[in-house]
Amino acid sequence: MEAGGQSLMSDSDKEHFVDKHKVELILTVQSVDPILDELLTKGVIQHESYDKIRALSTSVEKMRDLFEALEAVGVGGKDIFYNIIKKLQPHVIEEIFSPSRIVFQSAKSLPESSKRGSKPFISWTSTKIVKVTRTSPKDDWIKLEPEVNYVDASIYSHQSEAGKFECSVSGLRWVCNEKISLKYQFGFWEEHKERLETMQYIAGGPLLDITVTAGKLDEVYLPHWICTDDIPSILDKFAVLHIDAYGDVVEQVSEVTPSHVKLYQPVFSPRGVLMKAGFPVKINCKVLIYKTNKAFLTLHVYLIPCDPAIQQMIKNKELSSGHKMIPKPYPVKALKMRDRFILTADTESAEIYPEKLKLAYESSDPNFFEVFIENPDSNFQLTLRHGSGPVWTSAIRKDDYGDIQVVYDKELASVRSKLVVKMSREVINQLLDDLLEDGVLNDEEKDSILHNNRADRARCLIDKVKMKGYTASRKMFTHLQSRDPTLCAELGLPYGLPV
Repeated sequence: MEAGGQSLMSDSDKEHFVDKHKVELILTVQSVDPILDELLTKGVIQHESYDKIRALSTSVEKMRDLFEALEAVGVGGKDIFYNIIKKLQPHVIEEIFSPSRIVFQSAKSLPESSKRGSKPFISWTSTKIVKVTRTSPKDDWIKLEPEVNYVDASIYSHQSEAGKFECSVSGLRWVCNEKISLKYQFGFWEEHKERLETMQYIAGGPLLDITVTAGKLDEVYLPHWICTDDIPSILDKFAVLHIDAYGDVVEQVSEVTPSHVKLYQPVFSPRGVLMKAGFPVKINCKVLIYKTNKAFLTLHVYLIPCDPAIQQMIKNKELSSGHKMIPKPYPVKALKMRDRFILTADTESAEIYPEKLKLAYESSDPNFFEVFIENPDSNFQLTLRHGSGPVWTSAIRKDDYGDIQVVYDKELASVRSKLVVKMSREVINQLLDDLLEDGVLNDEEKDSILHNNRADRARCLIDKVKMKGYTASRKMFTHLQSRDPTLCAELGLPYGLPV
């Protein structure tokens, strides 16, 4: 029997075509049920095997178990199976005989299944199949902006025609041959951390809970942040975690690119890319910079993995506080997870805390560098360092942070209610003397303030100073730092003001 000009039995090793190309058939055969129907009709498989295989979720699972059933029927059954594939899905045979096909390579099987707590781990022990794509595919993905649910802003949705698409927020990619609708939410890895450690895996990409609401997806590409350049063997250490009601399933990966892993006809639920633990891994990172609305120039500088869930959470948190993002290029170099980094600025007046920051996955409350510069009057550079060398540098220009002089009175207004409660009578009286000496207040204004009780005295002082604008407000902050540094620290007011 011939297959595209090739014998079904290899002359060299007498290996049947179906056995020789087992892993490729498992991956590329997509619609398994019609094949099962024909095999049952022709008596190749029995009802018990038929029902068991039909009940499985994915085409890969079905094909895996079908091959186990075919082992018992011999060459004749495999010939029938081959002819059914050739009739129902001829493109599969054509791809296998194509001169340009990519050979699939085997890797070690995943760990045996184990249980932890009430939720079982389930891991496949069949051959892991990885098609290696070392260079980025042609950039012909159509980027789509997701719609945000008005009731629940954490739900993103897409509608697309047939084609190749990429979500501009999550980086999720999909291929479909018909019109589809899908929605997704970001998940976080923390609740799975202990179970992943038991399985000897680490998170390798964002966790996405995807639901297809109409139509069918043929291929899905999950984004990852693992750098694949330095360690060639890293490509066969990828896996995907699939979370459902029955447990956490570690699934096979069919293809790895520098930015995504590919899944054929996936069953949807929370999913995320995994990386085998136990050896050094570098990840692609982002540096996010936000200018706060505090008096003086105060920046929040985050170093995070390329996780859109964390990035979106930080964005929501910072913008809700009235802070402004300063977009800057991301690090070109991949960085090692759990290494500690130092942030420096090329201006002597800059104060930066903490001294060192560890690169880690923290979705609930990511840490950040706080950069404080009292009176910046020119451009300056921020540099992220590991050891003795820089790994990222960016210029912060005056146009990036704008005129900070207008925020002193706004800062005073923002802490007014707290100052009214917290300032003691003694501190208020000291501030009145200081501001009278500075010329911010005159004798008449001072006397009118003194005629009030403590709380009203504080209100009148703040309101009069605030109305006088930037310079007056700045001088009040200066004296408040000197008179009650503990209160300033409690309210988060900036340090470093000249007295």
